[in-house]
Amino acid sequence: MPVSAEYTVTGKVSLKGEWRYEIFLATIDKLDDYYNANAAHIVNFAPIEDDGSFTLTGDNLPEHPQFYRLYLIKAEHSEFNACLFVGGEEHNYIHVILDNQSTLEIWADTSQYAPFSDYSVVGDMDNVMMKHLTQLVYPSYLFYELKFPAEIKFSIDKLNRDLFEFADTCSSTLVSLAAINNTDYDAFIKTHAAQYESIGKELNQQLKNHPYTKDYHRKLRYHKDEDYSTTTSLLWKLFGLGMALLSILLFWQNQQLKKQHKQLAKPQATKANVQLTSQEIKILQFIQQGKSNKEIASELFIELSTVKSHINKLYAKLNVKSRKEAVQMAESF
Repeated sequence: MPVSAEYTVTGKVSLKGEWRYEIFLATIDKLDDYYNANAAHIVNFAPIEDDGSFTLTGDNLPEHPQFYRLYLIKAEHSEFNACLFVGGEEHNYIHVILDNQSTLEIWADTSQYAPFSDYSVVGDMDNVMMKHLTQLVYPSYLFYELKFPAEIKFSIDKLNRDLFEFADTCSSTLVSLAAINNTDYDAFIKTHAAQYESIGKELNQQLKNHPYTKDYHRKLRYHKDEDYSTTTSLLWKLFGLGMALLSILLFWQNQQLKKQHKQLAKPQATKANVQLTSQEIKILQFIQQGKSNKEIASELFIELSTVKSHINKLYAKLNVKSRKEAVQMAESF
């Protein structure tokens, strides 16, 4: 029997901020979802070790390569209120191209603050080019911090010119599509019509049956049609929002059922069967007092990463997943 294909994504991220020790892999089935953090799009997740290392593996991806997002979420957030932070010290995501044959390594500079600070890629050439694209896109978003409208406009125009040039010179159709998808369709659909049409023709030739090809031409028709009914557009947007909310609700219900089954399968933590170290007891007391990880590290004269490691072990012993649950469990002893 043939061995089934399996993808593997390994590497290391920086955990200097208040991040959950989990990494998520989300599918991007539609081009409009490129920057959409939606729990319904998560296809896999894995724990992150104390040193920032992780391994994601599975065989549940479509056979065709497409865009995916690797990202972390804040410790106080859940999968349902996750945010994507662009640039700076909190940049918490990257885009990659994967299929079930992919083997990819992502190595962030752990001496810096953001989870994906100055990361490097080891893998196929498409993902190396995706890394080059991020070097173009993410720093450019800093123009939103500029003061003057003219500065912002010039910076946006430059970013879009760079994206069109990147797409024209890129040897990968999917990576070219990623570059074009980062452009402002509404602002440039008329002045750069030939370049938008060019990537459409390339998709027809190179990725004829790929879901993105049909989706891209749909986007082009939408942005090119000046007489497109506002009412129809609004109805489709409302329909899409309704479907997204329904997906989230179903996902949430499924997660709740899983949690209930886990709770029934696991013994509840009690004072009699929980053995905490003296350091863990101190940390639990600080958590009850409402102190942050940084404050706890200062009180105990230890590194922030050590505090996080103690808290993770404390949560495991108490069979809880949050500060609130840890406090409630401590009060029940």
